Amino acid sequence: MGKFLASNVLKTWNEDFIDESTGEVVTIERNEILFERGSYIDDDLAQQINFSIQAEEIKDVEVSNQRRLAAPNQRTGLYPFKVSARIGTKRRTFILQAQDAAKAIEVATDYIELNFRNSFDITDIKLMDNVVILNDRLRKSVEAKEGANEEGAEPDNGEETRDDTKYYKVEAEVAISTENEEEPEKKPYDFIVRTKDVDTAKVVITAWINAKVKERTERDGDERKVIDLSILSASPFACNAIVDKTFCLAYREQEV
Repeated sequence: MGKFLASNVLKTWNEDFIDESTGEVVTIERNEILFERGSYIDDDLAQQINFSIQAEEIKDVEVSNQRRLAAPNQRTGLYPFKVSARIGTKRRTFILQAQDAAKAIEVATDYIELNFRNSFDITDIKLMDNVVILNDRLRKSVEAKEGANEEGAEPDNGEETRDDTKYYKVEAEVAISTENEEEPEKKPYDFIVRTKDVDTAKVVITAWINAKVKERTERDGDERKVIDLSILSASPFACNAIVDKTFCLAYREQEV
């Protein structure tokens, strides 16, 4: 009595359903918020909590003498972050993907420990929301390159063996039409691209957009096509490395 709930109080139960593709019974955990974090525990709420405990909907609750209402977003996907660090006497900048800033620091720390020798400090971190990170691996569509496979993609370590690549920040507008849309609206996109020049960056961006359009067409069953791709601006971007997505995925926490 007289305190605050320190976290949401959840009613949890399991539900079974049949997976139509396999015929197997799959169990899914369900949750319902009974009492919200930060609620003041007066006589009425105390009675409701006791009733839920007696009904075995919950076991206990966490309380505090401080009222905390704000809570960090629970992100399940990966988002691009720009992380800067002072390694020895040099400043380095990395682009990586993580669920939140804390995870981004973990990814950057591990990457630096594995790839550098000097002591270091993480000096800056920035969420780059709505930015698409691309590495130029479709080299065959630009020009034949030694080491490319039959599909034109490089081996996984191809970008590490090249010394002709730079980083660019590209702002673009893309118009994608569907079967029932005569004049599609242009949508803005921001990209960070690792490639050899701006012209090649446009080819890489076009290939990525076409792949996404094809994916949406196959998934939704409606015909889509790129009508126009306009590069609004392109400029060099200070970056020392794009951390591979597979490396970043190791730090992703699954949704509870």
